[in-house]
Amino acid sequence: MPEYRTPLPGILAAVLEGGLNRILALDEGSPERLKHLSGRVLPLDIEGIGITLFFSFTERRVSVGTNSTAEPDTVISGSPTALFSMAVPDDAPGWGIGDSRVNISGDANLARDLEQVFRKLDPDWEGQLATLFGDVLGFQVASGLRQGADFLRESARKTSEMAGSYLRDESSLL
Repeated sequence: MPEYRTPLPGILAAVLEGGLNRILALDEGSPERLKHLSGRVLPLDIEGIGITLFFSFTERRVSVGTNSTAEPDTVISGSPTALFSMAVPDDAPGWGIGDSRVNISGDANLARDLEQVFRKLDPDWEGQLATLFGDVLGFQVASGLRQGADFLRESARKTSEMAGSYLRDESSLL
């Protein structure tokens, strides 16, 4: 198990766990999809920064930590950029090419089932916002958040393309 000198990996794990579980709780279909992952362990090795996060699953929750005593079912490893590109394949259609440096080893079904959980994710943002702000304002806030998310997604895609282009063309690193 990795031993870290700073609390950053633990903080990252806690933030991911909290965020993932909050989003999964907003989607009525998540428990059914999480059943396929229950009891499984997936280490995510973020190369270049030396952080490994361990994801474990129950029928309702995802746990994220910096260590695990359980035998991993599937291991995913790659650079932060490659892992991000893999997480948003619609915005980065070339993530699976040979130089993406994402390695998946172990049970391919776990990787496929995990992808299904997040690809089919449909959180009820408007319902939660309507509870907080009322129907009219909740709808307007949700609409603004959707537009903001689209902008961020497009910005991330362009940034990833520019960084990849720079690394390939200018510095010969890729």
